[in-house]
Amino acid sequence: MKKDEPPLDFPDTLEGFEYAFNEKGQLRHIKTGEPFVFNYREDLHRWNQKRYEALGEVCHIYYFNFVDATESEPKSFIFMSEDALTNPQKLMVLIHGSGVVRAGQWARRLIINEDLDSGTQIPFIKRAVAAFSLVSKRGKSRQLY
Repeated sequence: MKKDEPPLDFPDTLEGFEYAFNEKGQLRHIKTGEPFVFNYREDLHRWNQKRYEALGEVCHIYYFNFVDATESEPKSFIFMSEDALTNPQKLMVLIHGSGVVRAGQWARRLIINEDLDSGTQIPFIKRAVAAFSLVSKRGKSRQLY
């Protein structure tokens, strides 16, 4: 930590950051309605980057709610529809790229700066479950959490 840098202690909820997703799936400040501001504190790039990363970590909760995952379930970077293991004739597998994003996410940057439809697989999942069994997984990952 730099001499004048505030502690790297950040909230663990969107509400703690004073952000929420609006009805269009856009991340907006609760009080002002403005999009996410990266340079929250001028001349503190490292602190702003850590804040951005912490915010990205809590955004995954909204995707977990969509796929109906709970904190008490076994942790994995794989989500499956109920018939994924019994309907191999029509199985769609969604695999995102590498990086810090989790299964079901394309890019944190898009989730934070654009909206949930741009940054997650939610629109694809909504369309796919009508015609396919579905598996959404993290590329190359075999690790369970």
